[in-house]
Amino acid sequence: MSNILSDLIDEKEHKDFKDFIFVLGQMERKYLLRNDILLKFQEFFREKKKSHNFLTQSSMVHFLKQVPEMFISSDYLLILHRYAIGKYHFYRSGLAGDYIEKISTADYLKYKDRYVLGAATWRSKPPLKVDFMPFYDFSPSMRDSKNIGNGIRFLNKHLSSSLFQNPDKWGRKLFEFIKLHKINSNPLLINGDILRTPDEFLEELEKTLKWIREAAPEIPYTELEERLKKSGFEGGWGKDAARIRETMELVYDLFSEPDSDLLEKFISRLPMISKIAIISPHGWFGQENVLGKPDTGGQVIYILDQVRALEKFLTRNFQMAGVDIKPKIIVLTRQIPLAENTTCDQRSEKIFGTDDCWILRVPFKDKNMEIVKHWISRFHVWPYLDRFAYDSQRELLSEFQGKPDLIIGNYSDGNLVATLLSDQLDVIQCTIAHALEKTKYLLSDLYWEEMEKDYNFSIQFTADMITMNKSDFVIASTYQEIAGTETSIGQYESHQFFTLPGLYQAVSGVNLFTPKFNIVPPGVDENNYFPYYEREKRVTGKTEYWENRLFTDKSNDIYGWLKDPGKIPIFTMARFDKIKNITGLIEAFGQYPELREKCNLIFAAGTIRVEESGDREEQEQIRTAYRLFDKLDLHGHARWLPSINKADTGEVYRIFADRGGIFVQPALFEAFGLTILEAMLSGLPTFGPQFGGPSEIIEDRVSGFLMNTSKPGLIASVIRDFVQDCEKDKGHWKTIAEAGIDRVREKFTWNLYSRKLISLTKLYGFWRYSAAEEGMVKMDRYCDLLYHLLIKNRADAL
Repeated sequence: MSNILSDLIDEKEHKDFKDFIFVLGQMERKYLLRNDILLKFQEFFREKKKSHNFLTQSSMVHFLKQVPEMFISSDYLLILHRYAIGKYHFYRSGLAGDYIEKISTADYLKYKDRYVLGAATWRSKPPLKVDFMPFYDFSPSMRDSKNIGNGIRFLNKHLSSSLFQNPDKWGRKLFEFIKLHKINSNPLLINGDILRTPDEFLEELEKTLKWIREAAPEIPYTELEERLKKSGFEGGWGKDAARIRETMELVYDLFSEPDSDLLEKFISRLPMISKIAIISPHGWFGQENVLGKPDTGGQVIYILDQVRALEKFLTRNFQMAGVDIKPKIIVLTRQIPLAENTTCDQRSEKIFGTDDCWILRVPFKDKNMEIVKHWISRFHVWPYLDRFAYDSQRELLSEFQGKPDLIIGNYSDGNLVATLLSDQLDVIQCTIAHALEKTKYLLSDLYWEEMEKDYNFSIQFTADMITMNKSDFVIASTYQEIAGTETSIGQYESHQFFTLPGLYQAVSGVNLFTPKFNIVPPGVDENNYFPYYEREKRVTGKTEYWENRLFTDKSNDIYGWLKDPGKIPIFTMARFDKIKNITGLIEAFGQYPELREKCNLIFAAGTIRVEESGDREEQEQIRTAYRLFDKLDLHGHARWLPSINKADTGEVYRIFADRGGIFVQPALFEAFGLTILEAMLSGLPTFGPQFGGPSEIIEDRVSGFLMNTSKPGLIASVIRDFVQDCEKDKGHWKTIAEAGIDRVREKFTWNLYSRKLISLTKLYGFWRYSAAEEGMVKMDRYCDLLYHLLIKNRADAL
């Protein structure tokens, strides 16, 4: 292999590079991440009195900024070079630093295995290699990282180009796709017995357009129905003459001059989605008394709001199409017989604020086919999911009286069940990860065996990888969730290649450049979350109740009291787990007198009693919170409430806004941040972590504030600066609050979300029917093999 050192490092810096590599080789730690590398670089070359220009502008520092990790294995330094978002080179260097050569992905992973397992064990355990890339030969591929997350736009251009280049073939496919759609066995759009070929369809379409253009725009479909049906056109073109004409002109133009925008507009109008199954097995899925319980938080809120918005959008969609159909949506989750104070033991529960949307609960069963009665952590549900999917298929077919049109998976377990159901029912599948654990737990792939007892990461990471590849399309809330930033790796990106030493190497785990990834941020329930100054919408009794409970009530489920309830309130609420970092905020508040002097801390999380929690991580966080109250003497300065019911959270935010307070989301990492949207729309200046999705919601120092949440002092400094700025400028608080409201209303609404999700379903449905189905069969069979080999057998053994 050729030495590429000079391609990466300027020749005049070669000696410095060699010196630096030598120092790294002498370090006790042999595995270094990006921050470790850059800190050591600064420390070493400052001691050598290097210039500021060298420390900030040298070719060496530019290269090291693109290195997420390096490690020493078998007398070599192995370097991962992320030279662009989603794109990598792998290098091997001698410890003398005098040469660098490229190696393959498989070789790089082999060295990682050897680093973890040791030479003897490594030689005795030849790895299974997992490679999905050969199964993407049916799909177009993007080149530019900027297109990641906008897959449908790329795919539409590909499809319209194919339609233009091969009009007979693709015109026939489009005609057949339109013709096959039915709702409740009734044909839509085209009667195939009358219009049998694309030519017959276009000829009749041209005739129909002549007279429909002359009809009064407001004439309803019912008055035009008989004439349209005689020509072979069924319902679904529009509610009146104007809408029918628009839709027919779209498809006529699409056949005449194919264009990606025309394709999207036409396919998006087709009223082909009426039944949706949304899968979310883990946690406590209900509408009351569930938030704050283990594994139960933002995902439940997301799904319930999603359901209401989708039903509303689909209802309008059918009305505009002139079709008398009502949509039905079912959230499939787990039934928990020992339901505590929730409704999770009920088989079926209607979702508030909907016409025909339901929570359907199916129990887990053990190996003896006995129903599992107690709650189970999301990390330990794997032995039950295969049977759960089998039982759920029968229940869904019964409830829908047929197959759903779309299956949406949520989180790792829900996505796996969605994959199994989609495979059996041959239905379009959408994957929503919410949060992939692989990036949340440091080095959890390399040291999976040490964590397996508590987390079962080997099964979870494999399930994530399979569902990403089998799914028709994937939606994420932010670009970062998929592909990270210039300096951080995205959640999905982290699955491109990895190794579970001793089990398998994922040489190509997920293909970021396939056009299946799309960014669709969720919205906020505007009936519950609205600005604090819209007082006519607020309920006086509820406001008074929560003012008392938040600041003065001596209830036995609240811990802590406030010496001066009139101080600026700092508020947070979340699940009580390590990643949410509420104890980090407690430390930030307690360690800095300037915050305690001017502010109070109020937080709502889980329960104040260890014995009421069934989750080990939550129990540890509860104990830590008590220790911090005593250690930092927070009595008189902080209050701790149990989790707040979803229906009350909007008014709680507004009460804190009434008092000039702030909302702080101190998570170490946040995939998106629904509470951030809720607080902003309620008019509460909001602080969120710079790690993850919040950086795409909050415009720093414009519509809120981004913080480095890795250390309490860094959290405290951002809050302190804001409090001081508000003292200097009496309008500063209101300026930030108003900008936050405007930001949410402009970019994050459930109507925008619903329109895009349903449009994606229809467009990927056309792609699947017209081009991808045959290629996807090979992918499906490969995934089935991996499922039985790496998931089912291992889960059954737990």
